[in-house]
Amino acid sequence: MKDSHLGKRVRSGAPETEKFDMNREPIKQQMYLMPIVWGYSYLRKILHRGKLTKVRMEGVKPPYILLCNHNAFFDFYIMSAALCPQRGFFPAAVDDFIGREWVLRRLGTIPKRKYTADIGLIRTSRKVLKNGGIFGLYVEARYSLCGLTEVIPDSVGQLVKRAGVPVVTLKTCGHHIYNPFWNIASKRLMFPVEAYMTQIYTPEELENASVDEINEKIREYLYNDDFRWQSENRKKLKYKKRAEGLHNILYKCPACGCEYETDSKGAKVFCKNCGKSWTLNYYGELEADSGETEFKFPTDWYKWEREEVRKEIDAGKYHFECDVDVNDLPNSKGFVHLGHGRLIHDMNGFDVKGIREYDGEPFEMKIPARGQYACHVEFKYRYGNYRDCIDLNTLEDTWYVFPENCKFSCTKVSLATEEIFKKLHEEKDNTTEGKDEKQTVPSV
Repeated sequence: MKDSHLGKRVRSGAPETEKFDMNREPIKQQMYLMPIVWGYSYLRKILHRGKLTKVRMEGVKPPYILLCNHNAFFDFYIMSAALCPQRGFFPAAVDDFIGREWVLRRLGTIPKRKYTADIGLIRTSRKVLKNGGIFGLYVEARYSLCGLTEVIPDSVGQLVKRAGVPVVTLKTCGHHIYNPFWNIASKRLMFPVEAYMTQIYTPEELENASVDEINEKIREYLYNDDFRWQSENRKKLKYKKRAEGLHNILYKCPACGCEYETDSKGAKVFCKNCGKSWTLNYYGELEADSGETEFKFPTDWYKWEREEVRKEIDAGKYHFECDVDVNDLPNSKGFVHLGHGRLIHDMNGFDVKGIREYDGEPFEMKIPARGQYACHVEFKYRYGNYRDCIDLNTLEDTWYVFPENCKFSCTKVSLATEEIFKKLHEEKDNTTEGKDEKQTVPSV
């Protein structure tokens, strides 16, 4: 299955012609597996002193749509505990199926290539609801990078409007603090978490609401800033290495403006260029070790980086280009090492081209910026010899692209993708085409 020099679940040679079956109908969930899922989920909830508050949920029965924010893997435990004894069908990224497709299919999991306009998934959602099930979406389509709710596209409102069933949100708080995406390997102590499960629309209320109103309400009920939540509720995290990995998100120094020179150790984030450092205290607050504290919370620093990226884009200066190593994921058997090439990311979108390792033929993937409202990134990805990478998808393929021989930040690429998309559609909205023609992609 693998070549050790390429990493876990990655092998050399030509990929199979058989692609992942994205249109396979969900299997009826196997009841003998569910007590295990529910039992373990409840155990984790109890250990973390998890508090689940339900609002307007009296009498709510399937079919309905469940929309969740996505802070960490721990979200799945709270979701399962919240639904018990009911079961939901949820899309998941195709790499989640590697080595465990059999069990995930039987738990009602639906494969999805991220940030693609997958009409098949829409049809699947309708079948689930028609059969009296719960169709769930982690609407950000990825873990939050810094504990702040990420982009929720307009297509979510369109989907629930057409479904005409009750709409329920599940917002979790504290999961990012416990298990942050920028350091998922960190073995942190138990940390108290909270969740709020709310029916935000009955079918009657949904019928009388516009798509814009629905989207606004979904964003309102799912909005979360985990570091602010931690601070406001005085949730103490004594873990000594609580800031390690945070530089993956906070890549630009607010003191000197230098990019890609931040680092972290223990409870500190620091800039190797100017020497300034900050301590992340027990309550998720940043404190400069000397001089001005530019941002109280990591999420504010992250927002500032977004503003800085947008300035580059508006000035026509954003351009990222580097050598890359590419792994292809054709199906759940694992990755195939495609080869080395060149990545360009600019106002036109993503363009990856190179030479295939196994036969010397060229390969290329182009993803237009106008149809890519966000992209998925990974830090120290487990199936890539623990390197940072950018996950690019079409309906047929998933490529994990690993930049080489350059200074870069996956976070900046992610922010730039979102801001380029915004700018292009802002410009479009100012033309005669109008807002109603805006291209959106289902976020699942």
